[in-house]
Amino acid sequence: MRDERAALSRQLAALSGQLSALSAGDERRRRLAVLLTGASAGLIPWIVLLAITLPHRYVAGHWTVTWVGFDLALLSCLALTAWLAWRRRQSVVIFAFTTATLLSCDAWFDVTTASGRADTIIAIASALLLELPLATLLFAISHHLQYLTLRRAQAAHGILDAPSALHKLPLFGVPGNPRRKEEDARDHDDARHAAYAGSRDQPQHPAPGWPPSACPRAA
Repeated sequence: MRDERAALSRQLAALSGQLSALSAGDERRRRLAVLLTGASAGLIPWIVLLAITLPHRYVAGHWTVTWVGFDLALLSCLALTAWLAWRRRQSVVIFAFTTATLLSCDAWFDVTTASGRADTIIAIASALLLELPLATLLFAISHHLQYLTLRRAQAAHGILDAPSALHKLPLFGVPGNPRRKEEDARDHDDARHAAYAGSRDQPQHPAPGWPPSACPRAA
């Protein structure tokens, strides 16, 4: 058992050495946050400009290609999500969320681009009865599977008191420095093994009164 623990510790140490430095990961995360913040800020004036300048009606070019291409993408995501769910693959989390997003976009554009009373009623009914309920189901499945994955990652790292809400969980559900936690775990195991080895080296004294004296025979 002790040899197995030592081998596991060496494997974890080797794996930790192959991972990128935490400082490098923090730097990439900051760059991504700055990039996304800049994109969000730049989108605000663009939305205002579109709201002011776009005409109320517009003759779209390549209308058939637009909707056929979109529906083909939606069909591919639906089929791939079904296959991944059947095969129980971890990628189903990503594709379930993507498919739900496409369904929501489909409902939005169907309703907002509908022309005439009949088309509008059909688009609203399709959105309320088909697209949005299925999108809600896929969003819930994606959220639930991601939550289970993160909780298992926490349990594997011995983290039992972390927040349960996904928006409060640190990235990958593993707060703190994983390398430091691994070193602390190795130190704890070494100390426990040393204490166990020391207890085995000490002479074993029989308990008082052992072995018991022979019972007197009955007269």
